Amino acid sequence: MYTKLNLDDAEWRTRTDREPAVKTLGYEMKQADGERPVQMRFNYFHYDAGDVVRRHKQVEQEEVFYFEQGRGVVEVDGEEFPYEAGDVVVIDPGPWRQITAKEETRIFAVGAPNVADDAIFEDELDKTDDV
Repeated sequence: MYTKLNLDDAEWRTRTDREPAVKTLGYEMKQADGERPVQMRFNYFHYDAGDVVRRHKQVEQEEVFYFEQGRGVVEVDGEEFPYEAGDVVVIDPGPWRQITAKEETRIFAVGAPNVADDAIFEDELDKTDDV
């Protein structure tokens, strides 16, 4: 079985003044046929220069990021390292993460397993939470 979607046909779904736009490709495919993807989630992000995703962690999902275009900084549990077009980064479930674009950036991201609401955002934690 397979499902096919052209990137150009996917909608930009979320956009705030502070965060990147995202094409939720897995969600779009599920809406199209209700079947796939089963084991993974994947998204396509567009960051303008200066965009920062909120600091967060994935509870169960391992994530793979392919930086198609741009330059910036990835932070994982306080350690920062630069990215550039062509880089691939894998982040285990658990550590806090954040991506900051220094220039316009496009990222294809895959997370597995496919777990709904797996992200915990630092700015949404009650200061008494210990996560």
